[in-house]
Amino acid sequence: MSPFRAALFFAGALSFLSACGDASSSQTSHPRSGGATDAAAHVAANAPRSEAAGDNSAVSPAESSVVPADLGPVHQLVVRDLDGNPFPLSRLAGRPMIIEIWATWCGPCRKNRATVHELLPTMPKRLAIVGISVDTGANLVKGFLKSNPANEFELMATPEFMEFVSARNPSPSIPKTMYVDSKGRVADLSEGTQSAKWLAAMAKNLR
Repeated sequence: MSPFRAALFFAGALSFLSACGDASSSQTSHPRSGGATDAAAHVAANAPRSEAAGDNSAVSPAESSVVPADLGPVHQLVVRDLDGNPFPLSRLAGRPMIIEIWATWCGPCRKNRATVHELLPTMPKRLAIVGISVDTGANLVKGFLKSNPANEFELMATPEFMEFVSARNPSPSIPKTMYVDSKGRVADLSEGTQSAKWLAAMAKNLR
């Protein structure tokens, strides 16, 4: 082979190897955004069952929801619906919330719920009214709702949710009412029955 042809051969070989190296690098390096990775890790740590990244096992849509890292602390919590399915509170992101922490056997809780329902026509439409029961079973709540008005969302407390509440108010007493802004931040956590005036003011001013 002439020196000229040899030079062309080696130049072509080096170009091919360089291209292969670039292609290999692009196939093995798929960085995820930091926010999504952190959020997925948070959900895996707090969801009812572990969800490791890359796990292809079947999970319900609620359990596989990824919570964006910029959402507030309440949005990071997962409770349960009345059928036992996980309900991430991130589903209500962008809406302020009044969360009633209650039980069917609690007289003051029933009074608090009645006050809220009386005020519903005057409350902003974007406001989510959420009942989170601490009853021992969802059937108790279902039975109660057969003869009483339901909130827009009726859910069941989880240990994770109650730990969050207890960290802010360790008293075991109910009812408690949590006022949450649209960014998932707790504006107030009140204990006992709420006056109609206070409920109306909070409903109007939550953003």
